Amino acid sequence: MRNLFRSVGQILLVVFVVAGILSSASASPKKLLGAVGGGKSEGAVGPTGTTGPPNQSGGSGGILEPPGGGILDGVYTPEHLPYRKPIPYVYIREADVMWQKRIWRTIDLREKINHPLYYPDDDLAKRPSLFRVLQKGIMKGKITTVFEFDPSTMEFSTPLTLAEIVKTMTEQIAMKDSAGNPLMDEKGNQVYKPDTLRPDKVVQYLLKEDWFFDKQRSVMDVRIIGIAPVIESTDEKSGKFSYRSLFWLYYPAIRSYLAQNYCYNPYNDSEWRTYDEIFQKRMFSSFVTMESNVYNRSIQAYLGGQGMEQMLESERIKDDIFKFEHDMWNY
Repeated sequence: MRNLFRSVGQILLVVFVVAGILSSASASPKKLLGAVGGGKSEGAVGPTGTTGPPNQSGGSGGILEPPGGGILDGVYTPEHLPYRKPIPYVYIREADVMWQKRIWRTIDLREKINHPLYYPDDDLAKRPSLFRVLQKGIMKGKITTVFEFDPSTMEFSTPLTLAEIVKTMTEQIAMKDSAGNPLMDEKGNQVYKPDTLRPDKVVQYLLKEDWFFDKQRSVMDVRIIGIAPVIESTDEKSGKFSYRSLFWLYYPAIRSYLAQNYCYNPYNDSEWRTYDEIFQKRMFSSFVTMESNVYNRSIQAYLGGQGMEQMLESERIKDDIFKFEHDMWNY
């Protein structure tokens, strides 16, 4: 009886094996060959022997050959960046904003934590610097909300045309002769030639932002309103050194463009962040230069020449915002 059950089990095993072979034979020849060869041929195989995703052609993403041919500088085809969207804002009702403060702050690119916004100072296709991204966006017509910077009010002024923007982003370079000496004209004046402003000339960014407390969500939130590139400037007559803002960019209008450009991540090359994510997640260091006040004056206006006092005043303003949020809660 035991031998009978064993024989029946062996017969059933043979039947299942034969049924499996017959079902595989009804599949396509490519899938059958893939099953015999180890199951690695479901997708298309490129000239380098790399297998593409299942049910896709050899020119699709995920293989070492880019769709247009040539070489691919990496291990995969970047597919998501052109379709990246900015991080959506939470809808805010006017009635829910119970407190608000306008702040102007400066991002100094010479600080180490801000270097991903400053470098590279040359052209790299994969990760251009922030100013290079803004330059290309303006020249391609993808950034159009550019306004004149009014240093007296720190607010948006007259909208600028493309010709005016190009003039603002042009610097005068002193000419030299073959010996390296300054080149002079017939009247003895230094000869200059116009050239496009290089990204390494931008050393700071000025942000205009609104901090507010949303009682609907019970959180302190912030929205960046404008961003302005800042360069170093020296007065030719007096020789006095100062910083000069080029123009204002309306930040909400350029978020979609910033979301399609990567910023370098020093810790992981596969987890680069977009410039929109850098600003949204506050991944930068900055200091406050002005808060909204009755006199409409900056910290430097009433504490000029006192560097340490200006930094302490900047920290006081940031601390006041923190304390206001902290005092909204009962423990």
